[in-house]
Amino acid sequence: MRLKILVVLSVVVLLLGTAGLVSTQADAAENSKQIVTVNIQDVLLGSEAGQEVKKVLEGKVGEFQEKFQNEQGEVDALLTEIEKKSTVWSQEVKEEKERDYQKRVREMQLKSEDAQFELQQLEKQVMSPVLNELQKVIKEVGEKNGYAMIIDSRAGLLYVDESLDISAIVQKELDARQKATKETK
Repeated sequence: MRLKILVVLSVVVLLLGTAGLVSTQADAAENSKQIVTVNIQDVLLGSEAGQEVKKVLEGKVGEFQEKFQNEQGEVDALLTEIEKKSTVWSQEVKEEKERDYQKRVREMQLKSEDAQFELQQLEKQVMSPVLNELQKVIKEVGEKNGYAMIIDSRAGLLYVDESLDISAIVQKELDARQKATKETK
């Protein structure tokens, strides 16, 4: 008798557990959300805001190149003069010219480093508002479309189905926001 009750109880527990598992799986399937990717770099490079940032940075790079090109020409001319005339100069003149050349090369290196730092600061300054807006756009697109997760596709993913890439949607929304912001100003 005890054995029969034990078997019946085991079957009931087993059936209840199976029913609970099935309903839990159904709930999970109902509540499952899609994980999608976005290529942040492509969005930035393809967006109007990203193009504007690129133009600003390229303009500054052009200024620096023009400035350094003239100075580099002077340094190259000094080196050429040293190479051609060093045999006829006294040791004292030769050493003085070489010191002058080394000094100019160091100055160029310092100016180049300063220019790189200035470009980095400018990039941070002009990219910061765009990145902040992009972050908001990605969050809102995710919430609006019910995505569980949005991952940067360049974050070490080995394979992602292209149908999961929402970069075009995000870029379109970012452009629309930037355009609306410009119109209100």
